[in-house]
Amino acid sequence: MEDYIKAAETIDPSINNVEQMFDILDMVNAEYYDVLTNDPYNAHSYKASYPIAAANMGIYMVDILYHFYGEAQETMYLTFQAAQELAKEIGVESEFGTWTIEKLEGSTMQRDTISRMFNALLIDSKQYGSEQEMIFVHTAFLTGSFVEKVHITGNLLKQKLLAEDISQEDEGDIRELLVIFMNQLNPSSTVLYDAFLAQQDKLGELVVLATFEKLKDLSEHLTELKTTLAVAPVSEIGESQDLKTAFQLIENLRSILVTAQ
Repeated sequence: MEDYIKAAETIDPSINNVEQMFDILDMVNAEYYDVLTNDPYNAHSYKASYPIAAANMGIYMVDILYHFYGEAQETMYLTFQAAQELAKEIGVESEFGTWTIEKLEGSTMQRDTISRMFNALLIDSKQYGSEQEMIFVHTAFLTGSFVEKVHITGNLLKQKLLAEDISQEDEGDIRELLVIFMNQLNPSSTVLYDAFLAQQDKLGELVVLATFEKLKDLSEHLTELKTTLAVAPVSEIGESQDLKTAFQLIENLRSILVTAQ
């Protein structure tokens, strides 16, 4: 049991690390469920504002990695096209397509490269009149990728908890996913809440501040419970009301982002 938990603790929970999805999926023998991803044909509806476009570009970037893992080539390239469409909308299309495909077709993706790439292209963009605008759009991008990572991780955890027959290997996957999920929530939810609080005058259609505040408070509480919950019987993990609330808050945030018009 301790070995599973130690392994999960090696996953870098940094909010900037989009590529950590590969490590998570490999570690927990993840199943591929395309229903967990955002429909690439929704991209056209996210052009109402730069922050909404950036947030959903962040979602699509995580989805690309998940499709790649699941060997869903056609859907992966459709999702890539959706991300590219939004990249053009927010002014970071320069070299985006070539860079992303080269990384996917290469051996491994380096830590933080997607986030650094996005930030560099954002700086080069001529669409923004101030550094504050660029910071806000980058925050929105990180929000989308964060929400999608914990959305997929949380749903994989829920699916494994619902299984009727849980093997020892499944139990190990559950404990790893649980630790990874909680580590992703804290401190990332606090970082994003603080960022949006400081920039709340720019939120507009992104009505996320109240939900992030709840998630921030809950994630801090879950961190306190982590050492006991991670070693609790699987049935007890599945019955945790705090965990269920965290799942729901993430789904609420994701719904706000993917249904934005």
